[in-house]
Amino acid sequence: MKLRYILGGRASPPSRRTRRPPSQALWLAVLALLPLAASAQLDIVITRSTQRAIPIAIVPFEWRVTLGLPYDFAEIVEADLERTGQFAPMGRETMITRPTRFSEMRLTNWRIMDVEAVLVGHVSGSEANPTVEFELVDVFAGESLLVYRLQSSRDAFRATAHRIADLVYEQLTGARGMFSTRLAYVQVTPGREEFRLIVADADGQNPIVVLRSTDPIMSPSWSPDGAWLAYVSFEAGHAEVFVQEVATGQRRPLSPDRTSASAPAWSPDGRFLAVARNVNANSDIYIYPIDGGSPRRLTRHSATETEPEFSPDGDRVYFTSDRGIGPQVYVAPARGGQAQRVSFTGSYNARPRLQPDRNQMAVVHQQDGRFRIGLMDLRDESLRLLTDGPLDESPSFAPNGRALIFGAGTTAGRGLGVYFIDSGVVRLLRAPEGILREPAWGPYEN
Repeated sequence: MKLRYILGGRASPPSRRTRRPPSQALWLAVLALLPLAASAQLDIVITRSTQRAIPIAIVPFEWRVTLGLPYDFAEIVEADLERTGQFAPMGRETMITRPTRFSEMRLTNWRIMDVEAVLVGHVSGSEANPTVEFELVDVFAGESLLVYRLQSSRDAFRATAHRIADLVYEQLTGARGMFSTRLAYVQVTPGREEFRLIVADADGQNPIVVLRSTDPIMSPSWSPDGAWLAYVSFEAGHAEVFVQEVATGQRRPLSPDRTSASAPAWSPDGRFLAVARNVNANSDIYIYPIDGGSPRRLTRHSATETEPEFSPDGDRVYFTSDRGIGPQVYVAPARGGQAQRVSFTGSYNARPRLQPDRNQMAVVHQQDGRFRIGLMDLRDESLRLLTDGPLDESPSFAPNGRALIFGAGTTAGRGLGVYFIDSGVVRLLRAPEGILREPAWGPYEN
């Protein structure tokens, strides 16, 4: 696995022992819906690490199922936790013993190796419906932090492992895990004129193509319940917003009159979509009821206004506008009212995305000709640059706000980058072929 360092700010480290490019608005397109299909897996590349991680041992779970090939749940859990940069899993080859429960552990052995937490477990029952039992042990306190039993199935082994990682992450950091969530992104294959909208697990595995096109696909946006994706299609000869059910592939245009629109964003309650609607060669923000009905115009300005984003409480809408000198972020009341400028650092800030439950906002910031992802504090308007570019775009937060995914444009090509807020670690996800862009991190679905 290649290690490469890039620029970025370092965030404050988490508590170690907690118990409990540029604006993309108007250049889009899609063809007709084709059957769902699997896509190539993504490669994960480490690009930066900035802090000491929590030493943890994830012991391989004992397989007590009478039939079927063993499945390595611990390997998935280890990969999930290590990816965040907040954990340093112990190598299996250095484990003196491999206990399956707390009562089998000799804590002295683990303390000598400076391991702070140990995850042990076993799998029993039938191959079709196995039971996974596991414990998370605090080595120095000498106590169990978690004791869990989960029912699984052969086709849900990875999902079960991600769930275990979520529980461990929450117990040791105090923040809800994000490993059981999903990503949506667009894969472009140059030379073949093929564009694919893909849904995958948060680690890039299990990718499924939900839409193919010979024209560009852009701006995927998850509904709050994770059941629907909104995106833009050019199949009618102009930019048009569609809404598609992920599970079935059923889709429909947002507007019955097939109005030119782009950059869809869901309201927190899932009842509305804010879009950039192009009328008479001018783009303004409109809010559409998702179940039909007339749209409501939010902005009225001769400038281009695009890339809307609802605040977490749904009371405000942030958007990009060039009504001043260069693109900047503005905010307006969702029910209508005067817009106010929000971003002031530099001459280019676009594509606002709000961090869940925090007073921060990710933006695409241009500086010295480089497009980089920045994190802006809404309280004091300060901006911290997270990436080095030169063509980074489309930031999207994980639902716990502790990571964000973005389109990473580097000298090595285009892929997806994941920035972990607490550790400062960046991961790059690249496909064996093609360009990855336009990522959207899905919500919690249960």
